[in-house]
Amino acid sequence: MTNKDMKKIIFLLFFVLLAESQFAQDTTATIKIKKTKWKVLITSKDSILWIDKENHVTISVEGGLNYCVNIKDGKITCNRNNYTIQVFQEGTAILTVYEKLPNKRLRTLHTKLYQVKRIPDPVAYVCGVKSDSVIDKLQIIHDNKVTITHPFYKLELPVLGFEVIFSNAGKADTLTSKNNHFTIDMRKRIYYLPSGSILYFENVYCEMPDGKVKKIKPFEIYITETNKYKVGYRVIGL
Repeated sequence: MTNKDMKKIIFLLFFVLLAESQFAQDTTATIKIKKTKWKVLITSKDSILWIDKENHVTISVEGGLNYCVNIKDGKITCNRNNYTIQVFQEGTAILTVYEKLPNKRLRTLHTKLYQVKRIPDPVAYVCGVKSDSVIDKLQIIHDNKVTITHPFYKLELPVLGFEVIFSNAGKADTLTSKNNHFTIDMRKRIYYLPSGSILYFENVYCEMPDGKVKKIKPFEIYITETNKYKVGYRVIGL
């Protein structure tokens, strides 16, 4: 091979390499990074998150898998797009969906503000009369039951037992029932109470919808006498 031929080959190789380099530069210049389009939808049956209750929220996210969900002062578990949220402090809470970026950075995609409230306590009734109210003593003997309703669940809860404290001349005597009815001894004591007396109820237990036993706050009932039960009324067992 002559020097002239060698020069031709070198020139051709240089031209090919130059063309490939130029093509690579042109190709790199045309590459564009496409921005992710996220679509987030948060749905729930209630605008309130309740303390001591599992709150269910559905979160639908479109655009990618590099996201996370968080709520301050709460706990979240999930099964696909179904989330269970537990909260512990009354006030407000922000549920946030983040995009996960490199170096552990987060970018907010969507937020939703919730009120956080405590479930109201059950309410006790003595023979249909709300706690801390006035009742005829013969109505207690006649109807003979303590009931508890729950304003949140709108249910009447099973009463598992209660105590009644009788106070006389500075002395207190406590009688116990193992169900929602007054014992015979309780009814005898109530029958002889003068108008204006107070019955104190403590250690009143009921069964919640989830099966847990709850002790409700102590309450009082004020005793009076009316003409409703005086005519033709016979007190059974006394």
